[in-house]
Amino acid sequence: MLLAVALVALHAWLISILAGGPADPFDGGGASSGAAQTVHNFPDARDLPPAGWTGPVFHLSQSYPQSLPASGNEPWLQYDFRTQTVDYLGAILGYALDGNVAVDFQGQSNAVRTWYHAPWLHANALKGREFIHGLTRERDSPASSLAPTQTRPAENWAVSLYNPPGGYVLGQVWANRDAPDPTHARFPVGTVAFKLIFTTATVAEVPLLKNDLEWQADIDRATDAGPRPTLRLLQVDVAVRDSRADATTGWVFGTFVYDGNAPGATVWDRLIPLGAMWGNDPQQLGTKGRLTETVINPAARGLVQHLGYEGRLNGPIDNPASSCLSCHSMAQVASDLSQPTLPSVPPAGASSATLAQYFRNIPAGTPFTAGDESLDYSLQLQNGIANWAQATGVRFPPPAGPRGIEPRMLTPSEGVRITPIGR
Repeated sequence: MLLAVALVALHAWLISILAGGPADPFDGGGASSGAAQTVHNFPDARDLPPAGWTGPVFHLSQSYPQSLPASGNEPWLQYDFRTQTVDYLGAILGYALDGNVAVDFQGQSNAVRTWYHAPWLHANALKGREFIHGLTRERDSPASSLAPTQTRPAENWAVSLYNPPGGYVLGQVWANRDAPDPTHARFPVGTVAFKLIFTTATVAEVPLLKNDLEWQADIDRATDAGPRPTLRLLQVDVAVRDSRADATTGWVFGTFVYDGNAPGATVWDRLIPLGAMWGNDPQQLGTKGRLTETVINPAARGLVQHLGYEGRLNGPIDNPASSCLSCHSMAQVASDLSQPTLPSVPPAGASSATLAQYFRNIPAGTPFTAGDESLDYSLQLQNGIANWAQATGVRFPPPAGPRGIEPRMLTPSEGVRITPIGR
């Protein structure tokens, strides 16, 4: 175990040195969050940049605040997400872009506020973080799911960042880099996370992607320093811990889609809010009734081939059998390893009782399965802990003996039944 930890630390240090980053592991850079910080030296990406690489290199923003940052005058609070949905989403997007566009979304270099990445998303051969922009693989888009002219499946890759309150929670969960503690996964009001989602689909396949933001990404895991595949921005997701949503889930999720035909001087001006949701409308399953906890922007409906289940919010890359909140509500660590792992979306032909389970309104910090440990709607935490558990040799099932007397730290000897999921 000590050797494995040393190799992981060496891997992260080598990436930093080869990229010209700080050799000092305590030099995190970027704007101050107003709180003391600590650097964990989690690996940046699955692979080192190859010899001769001269392009951008991703660095994990992991100087997490050690104390909860004070809340500011959040711009979205002046809007009601129920009745002023487009303005609410616009305020969140502006907050997320502020200072990040100028530094190409290297959150630790943001001069306005530092943004943070969840660790341990590097350790997956097919989906792990690539070294240029830190993208991880999302759900693929089947042919025709992005546009009628899309004749082949497209890969989708994304990077997510958390604001300082969210970064504080990431640091608490991973305070011990060798034993993550999911009991700290309780995001405070004011937490914001956002995700940029890029696709391999071409403009010919999806015409709305014209005049778009293009990133090269090491998704083919090439070993030379040549050009990498080009990806285009397709979707931006946001998630906000908002106390005004406490009657349902405590979270507001929103999605933007890119429209190359929209007016606007920049790519960001051409991101169109698709909608927001703060609940799963559990009373409207199978009724075809009007949803009251999802708002879809009529101006954006024609930009996507589908929404989520029965019109609930989900973006173009997401599974139409689910919804943003339904999928993320399953972020948890199981306590009973004898029980089978639930699929991340309702199975085809699911009964009304099963659908009712998937589309409940689960309060923030409450597990999907009673007795399990909630990860508070964070699939970034779930997937990171899953990768950690697999890489460190978790045993299945865990050893016999009393458990749960103290807040439960996860260790390789204890056992974790958790698998990476995504919608």
